[in-house]
Amino acid sequence: MVNQELINDIIILAIWACLLFSCYTDLKYRTISNKIVIIIFILVILNFALGKGHLDYIASAIFLICGLFMFYCRLVGAGDIKLITVLLISIPINSVPFFLVVITFLGLPMAIIAIIYRSFKKNSVTLPYGLAISGSYFLTSITLFEVIL
Repeated sequence: MVNQELINDIIILAIWACLLFSCYTDLKYRTISNKIVIIIFILVILNFALGKGHLDYIASAIFLICGLFMFYCRLVGAGDIKLITVLLISIPINSVPFFLVVITFLGLPMAIIAIIYRSFKKNSVTLPYGLAISGSYFLTSITLFEVIL
């Protein structure tokens, strides 16, 4: 008999691997692949179907609507919105504020560096915010899902 805890840990580690790949592509190309987002979505649904994960579509839907507005105002990239939206599905509603606050604090140093860089170079700078999003999910999943380390 296969242990559900082991399956949960494997799925969470697979999500982490996808997030690490998205960090790489976000740093190098400033893009987050739709394929990675879909794979993460499938892993989240699979984890829920196996009885160990969470499925919270309300926070995800609210963020998607707000995120689309931020995207059209050119405040954030579409890949970042998709990644946060799919990750929010797996986070319980009471932990969503923690997840979003950690994203903010992890992204703050990048924003400060971008502001300083922009003041010297006088051109626009894009932020690889996938790093902050992934880091926040790593911390959230360690505290919530009790992943084996």
